[in-house]
Amino acid sequence: MSENDSIEMPDSLPVMVLPCTLFPHCLMPLFIFEPRYRAMLAQALESERFFCIGTSDPDADPDNDERTVAPISTAGIVRACVTHDDGTSHLLLLGTRRIRFVDWIQTEPFRIATIETVECEIETPDLADQLAREAIELTADFIGEGRPMSPQVHDHLRSLDDPSAVADVIAHSFITDPRQRQQLLETLEVGERLHRLSQYLHARIADQS
Repeated sequence: MSENDSIEMPDSLPVMVLPCTLFPHCLMPLFIFEPRYRAMLAQALESERFFCIGTSDPDADPDNDERTVAPISTAGIVRACVTHDDGTSHLLLLGTRRIRFVDWIQTEPFRIATIETVECEIETPDLADQLAREAIELTADFIGEGRPMSPQVHDHLRSLDDPSAVADVIAHSFITDPRQRQQLLETLEVGERLHRLSQYLHARIADQS
């Protein structure tokens, strides 16, 4: 069990709908400027500081069809927030645990969903550990190309003993295709997720060569 698995989740969460994916163990910088999301942030900061990103289909209009929001998300907690004189805010959202949207209990001015936590599975621990090590080595091929990996990220990856966390940090750092990112988030068996991640990394390396 990772440290994030011990975090107690509320029964419902505010949802910010965006065409992007937040992973557990990872930070996402956000600029909050829409009035509805200013209200959402104020509510979150007054309570447990939780909200989540509802990943929308890049080609759809999430305001007109709730089915365009992917069912699996990541609960995020606000780690730092600066609110400006004009009411906008810059913040850092830390992904904690995978969740599933159960029902929409509010849609205006912003969405609120009842949620349930989603557990990852490791069917073959030794294989998952091996795939995690191989994925870390693959990321070295991106140094100086594409999206370079900082020494801090590389050291952080090597310090992780949770293959699920390794997969999430690498996906967050190196996978840019929004559909691939969401597919990786929704792949709950860790060995399968690492296998898919390696396929995506190999394809990116081939494109760079």
